[in-house]
Amino acid sequence: MSNQQERFWAKTGETNFQENVPYYHPVICHLADTAAVAMAIVRDYLSPLAITTLEAGLGLSGESLIKCCGFLAGCHDLGKVSPVFQFQRGDLGKALIGSEIYDGWLRLSKERRAVKAPHGTITAATLPDFLIEVGLGQQLTKKLSKRLARRLAAIVGGHHGFFPSDQEINSLDTAQSGADERSVWRKFSRVIFEQLRDFVGLTTEDLPNQCGNGAAMLLAGLTTVSDWIASNADFFPYADSKPFNEYSPNLAKQAKTALTAMGWAQVVQGKTLTFAELFPEIKNSLRPLQEAAIQLSENLQPPCLILMEASMGEGKTEAALYLADYLQHGCTAGGFYLGLPTQATSNAMWLRVKNFLRQRYPENVVNLTLSHSAAALKTDYLDSVCRLDQVYDNEGKVAASEWHTARKRTLLSPYGVGTIDQGLMGVVRSRHQFVRLFGLAGKVVILDEIHAYDLYTSTLLERFLEWLALLGSPVIALSATLPKDIRSRLLKAYAKGCGYAEPILVDGNYPRITTLTKTGVNVLPFVASEHVRRSLKLKWVTDEAWPLALKAALVKGGCAAVICSTVNRAQEVYQQLQDYFAEDEMGLFHGRFLYKDRERIEGECLEKFGKTGVRPYRYVLVATQVVEQSLDIDFDVMITDLAPIDLLLQRSGRLHRHHRLRPVDLEEPTLWIIEPTFEDQRKVNFGASRYIYERHILLRSWLTLRNKNTILLPEETDKLLEEVYDIHSEIPEGMEQIYAEDWQTSLVNCQQEMDKQATIAREVQLPPAREESTPDKFTRDKEGDDESAIAAVTRLGKPSVTTIFLQQTQGDLILPISRESVRLENKPDLPQIRELLAHSTRISSGGLVPGLLALERPNTWTSALLRSCRYIVLDSQGVTQVGDWEVSLDEKLGVVIKQISKE
Repeated sequence: MSNQQERFWAKTGETNFQENVPYYHPVICHLADTAAVAMAIVRDYLSPLAITTLEAGLGLSGESLIKCCGFLAGCHDLGKVSPVFQFQRGDLGKALIGSEIYDGWLRLSKERRAVKAPHGTITAATLPDFLIEVGLGQQLTKKLSKRLARRLAAIVGGHHGFFPSDQEINSLDTAQSGADERSVWRKFSRVIFEQLRDFVGLTTEDLPNQCGNGAAMLLAGLTTVSDWIASNADFFPYADSKPFNEYSPNLAKQAKTALTAMGWAQVVQGKTLTFAELFPEIKNSLRPLQEAAIQLSENLQPPCLILMEASMGEGKTEAALYLADYLQHGCTAGGFYLGLPTQATSNAMWLRVKNFLRQRYPENVVNLTLSHSAAALKTDYLDSVCRLDQVYDNEGKVAASEWHTARKRTLLSPYGVGTIDQGLMGVVRSRHQFVRLFGLAGKVVILDEIHAYDLYTSTLLERFLEWLALLGSPVIALSATLPKDIRSRLLKAYAKGCGYAEPILVDGNYPRITTLTKTGVNVLPFVASEHVRRSLKLKWVTDEAWPLALKAALVKGGCAAVICSTVNRAQEVYQQLQDYFAEDEMGLFHGRFLYKDRERIEGECLEKFGKTGVRPYRYVLVATQVVEQSLDIDFDVMITDLAPIDLLLQRSGRLHRHHRLRPVDLEEPTLWIIEPTFEDQRKVNFGASRYIYERHILLRSWLTLRNKNTILLPEETDKLLEEVYDIHSEIPEGMEQIYAEDWQTSLVNCQQEMDKQATIAREVQLPPAREESTPDKFTRDKEGDDESAIAAVTRLGKPSVTTIFLQQTQGDLILPISRESVRLENKPDLPQIRELLAHSTRISSGGLVPGLLALERPNTWTSALLRSCRYIVLDSQGVTQVGDWEVSLDEKLGVVIKQISKE
């Protein structure tokens, strides 16, 4: 049998035959390849914080931990030793295993042979008995040892993204799967299992007696990632008929070569730098927040949560990077990931982080990835990607290795910037969620602009913090403004993941840094910088009067921002202002431009309104919320639709942000807020804002500010937030009856909506980090994680669809901006895919989305980047019709959507 068992195939070429024998890679060889890669990752690449999580979860350390992880990861494809897998290619299976066993397979009915039996599920069915036989759980009761064996088997059996459930395992057809303990296939599997054990050098002492949730996530991620790497035939060529004892001696070296070539590198640790050394350009002008960060770092030990609350312009990003660097070099964290609310903010931050790492590691190749669905379209990021053969050719380079830029793998890079959604998918029951958690384990996770999320996303964020705590990952959360209730919930979530007692929130004046460590909660208030201390003027204006007033205000020059609640309103306002300003004095920026235009407009905004930009004499930028987060831009005056109080304060941070000479009469920062209108009996009408924001919060924001003409910042920040967001507060005495009734009615609706959002979030999120759960509770069958799925499950917004815009000319179908020809019958290569996506935008207009989703995709769009997209074809005038909707592409306005009137 020892010779026959090597003739089970794990991988094969399509048609390659040598001397009438199929060219293939034996199961035992692939299992050993995977084990070798897993052992190399644990030994050389996992951060000490992640190793600590594995040690605590498995109860092993040192070489025993390495061998255990390698062995279990290697067992992942044991289920391929089964008739349903081996005979899915009858010619190959028959040639390798022999006609006698193949004829037995053919005696099964065609219907039984056609039933799917995933080899990962077969692994989960056959592996437990083998583990018990070699001594797993000897210190446990028989019942507990069996439970542990089933748990470990399901974890490694889930390497294709979904952990099999007990029902799926128990319902396997034993004749199909060979899982019956009396089957000859079971004997074949046992021999290969024992070969793998001997290859790894595993003994009973190297087996765990436990497997906590943190270790389960790391083991699952390690198994899948190791399998991906070991499946690369360039580094692990097919062994064909070579005996295993001749194939295996160099596998440890091959694994290390593969990892090095793919851009894996040990994170540098052990040499902390001062703030001044990290940021020499600001060493003589540290902000109070940055000084506070330096002070708290002296006693910082992971796992820890740091909440940094301060006004825009206080240097939160530099403080966070300093703390992340300290945690890496002083506390053995494994790099960092910086998550932001949007793609635009991620793009801007990626460049800042790239420059930081280039200065921090001038002699090293540093792997930095950009993680969001449109990263493949960002030209300067693509220019930084190193092909596998170039990764180590150039010293002193900040780049992304080609291997790490693939979908699902970006979080495996030691350094990354992207949207928070990419991380949140780690706590959503979705395919391969454990790969995301594996990538973040032991890393510092920096979350910027965390005030920008609704309750649904905030609920996922809490569960995310819980799991990061369990995985040993320090978290630094940044915000301009956070209500007390949100602060408390975030602290409780992280403490729960750590296994700490429920923390008590300590009061402290704003601005502040709140830290949670094993010693408890500490609040460090600090004095706001002089340049962010301001008396913010409020000017209430009507929607009819403000355009003319703005023209008068800018008569002596100045740059203004007009922030609208919706894209449709922004387009309307832009058109209205054409009666007041010249064409070259106006711009429009929103999320419904094609990506190619949006990236250009974003760059133009930074050129005009950035710190070193060349400012126009007079200019009005009409925009949506895309300008209120992370973009370092500055205006002389701002007009805004009414929004929740925290967002109004956030927007005001783009007023007089930089130190410069202001035009006459615009020397004081002034926020013009467009008044709501009033219906019968004075009921408030919030206009377009009512479609975006919760009415109760809008009402309370208006009531809080309506009689104010000045806000002292940051002194009043906390008070304003609590007046709006303390849901349990009483209706203020003396309030007009119509508003009191509106308060009460909208509060009930708000609470119902909050309950609804929390319920939906609980349905999709992982179980609590420390709750005992079977592995199948972590993934949900048939759920993918393409970008549409990510958007759908991490944000509770309107349904949306990425729509590619094409245009019909007399001759060809073309891309409307680049004018390049498109042939839908041809499968696009990567450059063509990027160009298609550059001509796309995400459409969420409620009535239009169903019509777009009903459109067919070309069968040539098989790439994951195009799989969830739809396309529309414009006529020569740039217009098309989808159902009852007219969609047009306008050079100035972007994508315009109008409902066709029915007369």
